[in-house]
Amino acid sequence: MKPVLLFPALLLTAPLVLMTQGAEKEDAPQPYTVPEAYQVYDALLPHDWTVTEAHAKLLVIKAETDSHFQICLNPGKDSDPGVGPAVENWKITNTKEWLLQPQFEGARQYVLVPSKHINGFFEPNGGGWKAFYGEYPDSGGFIELSAVGFNKDKTVAVVYMGHSCGGLCGGGTFYVLAKHDGKWGPARYGGGSCAWAS
Repeated sequence: MKPVLLFPALLLTAPLVLMTQGAEKEDAPQPYTVPEAYQVYDALLPHDWTVTEAHAKLLVIKAETDSHFQICLNPGKDSDPGVGPAVENWKITNTKEWLLQPQFEGARQYVLVPSKHINGFFEPNGGGWKAFYGEYPDSGGFIELSAVGFNKDKTVAVVYMGHSCGGLCGGGTFYVLAKHDGKWGPARYGGGSCAWAS
């Protein structure tokens, strides 16, 4: 009798294991492969604090997009008409994390580091900022990027970019950009916004 009872139990267990493995894969961030998004990042990164103030020789970028910030842009009437749709697209696109790809084309060196590795520095016995800078000297800290929200024809973009550089050192904000003559620059935006700094 025992073999008869155990055999169905094994059959029932196997699908559960397979379902669990499938769920883990489903939850993993998918590759972020939008070419225009990397053009937007390339336009912004040279202006980040880690570059302009810390003069970083190596940009440490979190490998996963940051999706936990709530967008605070509220386009006014004098904004580019594409801003509203780009904000709405940002909200949809950032309902989940994406895995950034090595598609940044700026001349400055960079490395994509998994969030788990970065967060490990700030866990008990992780060594904190001293350990972080021991591994990534001259980095100025690390950069977080959201996925990019676009209007329909991808001529207006909305993105969050922030940096952390110490216990009371960091900042971030949302950017609104427009594409003019093939290059990304500030868009016409009138309305509420927000930023943080420490």
